[in-house]
Amino acid sequence: MRFDDRLLTVLNQPAEDRHDAAVRWRQLVDLVARAGPNSASPVVAEALEAIRSEASEVDESLRAAAARAVAALPLPLGLLEYFATDKLSVSAPVLAATTLDQRQWAALLAAADQETRAFIETLHPDLKPQTEQPLVVLQSAAPEPAVPAPVLPEALSSSPSLHDVVERIERRRRLRSGAGGQGASGPATAASAALFRWECGPGGEIAWVDGAPRGAIVGRTIARSLNGDGDQIDQEVVRAFAMRAPFRDALFTIAGETPVAGEWKISGVPAFEPSDGRFAGYRGVALREVPPPIAVPSSAESVPDVLADPDSLRELVHEIKTPLNAIIGFAEIIEGQFLGPADRGYRERAAEIVRQARLLLTAIDDLDFAAKLHSAAGEAKRERVDLGALIERAAAELRDIAERHGASAEVSRPRGEIAAAVQPELADRLLFRLFCALVDRSEPGERLQLSVEQAMDGARVSISRPNALRGLSDSALFDPTIGRTGVEGGFTLRLARGLARIAGGELTSSRDSFSLVFPRP
Repeated sequence: MRFDDRLLTVLNQPAEDRHDAAVRWRQLVDLVARAGPNSASPVVAEALEAIRSEASEVDESLRAAAARAVAALPLPLGLLEYFATDKLSVSAPVLAATTLDQRQWAALLAAADQETRAFIETLHPDLKPQTEQPLVVLQSAAPEPAVPAPVLPEALSSSPSLHDVVERIERRRRLRSGAGGQGASGPATAASAALFRWECGPGGEIAWVDGAPRGAIVGRTIARSLNGDGDQIDQEVVRAFAMRAPFRDALFTIAGETPVAGEWKISGVPAFEPSDGRFAGYRGVALREVPPPIAVPSSAESVPDVLADPDSLRELVHEIKTPLNAIIGFAEIIEGQFLGPADRGYRERAAEIVRQARLLLTAIDDLDFAAKLHSAAGEAKRERVDLGALIERAAAELRDIAERHGASAEVSRPRGEIAAAVQPELADRLLFRLFCALVDRSEPGERLQLSVEQAMDGARVSISRPNALRGLSDSALFDPTIGRTGVEGGFTLRLARGLARIAGGELTSSRDSFSLVFPRP
């Protein structure tokens, strides 16, 4: 059977329901991805049009699975243009794996939305407008001695990065607390440096620094425990360098009288040339403790300071999501072995990176939602919701979520209206956030009980505590450090509690249950 005949067979398949339509759509993507020399065929063009028009009827998770399945193939430009128009969570593996010329990248950028365009430009900084000035020009007006460029893959050292975004957040925090009045370029900034990024070449000498005076650090080595300048570095780093292994939180003492002199905790990972696999050096970060800023009196129960400028926060949220989606895309490529075989250990680490990065995306989405809610605080305070009706509408979906985790959910139907002074969308989000955190910790066959009632302290939604969480203190339950106490739901529980407080309510725990408590209208 000729290639066009196979495509026509799939195109002519009837799609009687949503499932059949999704199966047909994925078959079309798979066939078009393998079109090769047949890419210019009119039948391929017809299939591409069907892929574009029917994508909205296919669940995002299925579209993402289809993208991962074809990411390693040399895809036709038309299929790449479609993926560029889809969500970044779908297209990231495909866009990260593809190799195109300037003209083809320009076509993809023209079709992409702002988030996907930023993702592509992060991977390929040479595609950015030539009028854009590099960051190094802004760092110092005085010329500096020539420094050998680090031999690292270009995409790994390009900006924007998560570090850049974190630095912006920290600068704004200092400005709000009155700690930024001396100016960003004055001596105080260098003296208070608490973090810098670094890169070294295959000989171990640091060749690039960001976040601290470069002249004081460039040229120092991580390949020897002692050197003539009096620097000292943990033997652990020297051994890791010899084995080309990563290291973390090792002690690095910088000698001298410069602002960066003293003890640092240094972490790094090896880098290899993508073309031939040669060792290219290390990249990493260095951290040290600095005296805490003077505390500014504030109320623990007030709206978090991070919401003081909601528009700025939403801008930062968008900037964080782009590199975080890039991290997820790269990790999924390793986990799925789309660009070749990968060791099981690397695949397991990549899967863990994807899992934790998606948790962070959840937190970022909550921050964005909280900022939007805070911007419309006056309207939100006037809204109300019937929690009883909300529970009834959500009951079927909550049962499905529980069944997918091997548990079950029993929803008690309330009598009459249970009114609460909370925005309906926020109440719905909080309900699902709390339920998902608890069902993740449920044992196979366990039953979670949901109830809603009017109480003395307000309107309350309660969910029974899973057996795995019984006997744990609140400090362990709400521990934000993922995995440190074994309570994987702690991160999500803390998010739910923060959202509840923004809404004027609270997330409380008792021996047998967790409760979302909202004020009465």
